[in-house]
Amino acid sequence: MAAFLTGHIRVRDTEKWHQYLAAVDSTIKSHGGEILLRGLQHQVLSNDSAFNADFERLVVLRFNDLAALKAWYDSADYRNLKPLRAAAADVTVVIYQSDSHYLN
Repeated sequence: MAAFLTGHIRVRDTEKWHQYLAAVDSTIKSHGGEILLRGLQHQVLSNDSAFNADFERLVVLRFNDLAALKAWYDSADYRNLKPLRAAAADVTVVIYQSDSHYLN
């Protein structure tokens, strides 16, 4: 069952963020993941008072299953990038697993 990761992002250091982006894609692909979206916040349409507007960017990744996602997140290649990510931005990472209950 597919698993997804979202990263809610506020960039603090653009140069370091671009260094991180240049390195992270290959680690995702090497674990069978794909980047579904890298986007900038455009407009909040509902419940804007509960929305954390500090996170102006969003990334959505897809992996074949939860095991593949966690293998990537815990891999040495990605673990080595986490300090650069932390120096560049505030990132809240959330994992979601597909839920077939909502399809019926």
